[in-house]
Amino acid sequence: MVEKCMCLKTSCSHYRMVEDDRDRKSLQLNDNKYILLYTNFWHFENWMLPAETVGSDYFRNYNCPIMNCVVTTNHKLLERPTDYDAVVFHVGAQWEYSWFHKIPSTRTPRQIYVAATMEPPPHTFHLLEKDENFFNWTMAYRSDSDVLWTYAEILSVETGLRVSHSENPQWLPWDRAYRNESLLRLTRRKSKVAVQFASHCNTFSKRQEFVHQIQKYIQVDVYGKCGTLACLKYSNQCYDVLDTDYWFYFAFENCLCTDYVTEKLYGSMKKYVVPVVFGGADYRKFAPPHSYIDAQQFSSISELVEYLQYLMDHPEEYVKYFWWKQHYRIVEAEPFCDLCQKLHNLPDGERIQHYRNIKTWWFDEMCHQEPKIRF
Repeated sequence: MVEKCMCLKTSCSHYRMVEDDRDRKSLQLNDNKYILLYTNFWHFENWMLPAETVGSDYFRNYNCPIMNCVVTTNHKLLERPTDYDAVVFHVGAQWEYSWFHKIPSTRTPRQIYVAATMEPPPHTFHLLEKDENFFNWTMAYRSDSDVLWTYAEILSVETGLRVSHSENPQWLPWDRAYRNESLLRLTRRKSKVAVQFASHCNTFSKRQEFVHQIQKYIQVDVYGKCGTLACLKYSNQCYDVLDTDYWFYFAFENCLCTDYVTEKLYGSMKKYVVPVVFGGADYRKFAPPHSYIDAQQFSSISELVEYLQYLMDHPEEYVKYFWWKQHYRIVEAEPFCDLCQKLHNLPDGERIQHYRNIKTWWFDEMCHQEPKIRF
């Protein structure tokens, strides 16, 4: 397990369980499920939602199967904290260093408390060991989370259904005979080997040390604070060069943790560049076969570089990494869609689960310090 940061602070999770005394008649007339986002999500006060409060129109825009939900960051939208069906806490950040309201002093037996985070254990700064028997559900990137919260999803073009990520995705077999003349022409115009965008340099995965070792063999341009090149953050120009200039994009994660795959992979997959991934995930759960190159599947840097050089020498083989684009598409992930549906599917009278030791579930044996590939 990766050692946690020593800056964690004690949290407060004491509360008193009270009976749910809400007016049952009014609840039947209004079948909305109300979700309160109790804390900030980092510096995003509205959790990157388009407004302080969103309702059925928001869920309809994402084609959610159930749209009868209201999500809000407004603590006073309903009269009491116990009136909300679910209360979501961002556990990535330290609650002590924010304007966060105090933990509710009361809750009802049917209320769902949700621990939410998109960051891996080494960057989880809330002290979960103080939250025994506090959370009912988790909302995170891990496939064993109660509600899946990923950076993106991959849908089938034919069915429109989500394929990734799941524990056992049913991908189509990749087309070994795939050929695309227009992509071949585009590929043959590429003039640079590889690129990385990185501004966090001292990472648990030691990814910059990995890049420095690769640079002894091939050209790798690094944009951001970890390199010598710069471009405007979120600028389309940064990503346009992936189509025109580079053969490979290094989607290297800052931690080697189970299921931890960020926008680095999905952003590059939207372009016509082959991503080289480096992380602790089983990427077969996240992307179609033969759509990426997993550096962890090579025994050494020289073996990896030799394969990259082979693809540059054989562009017809390189282009086969784009076979999947006619079968799948990448979309923005929407966790509240799944959370809404799960709330509506709660069986009446069923005992609500809770995590007796959420710290163990989240931290133990989820991350690795040593990569499989030697460098």
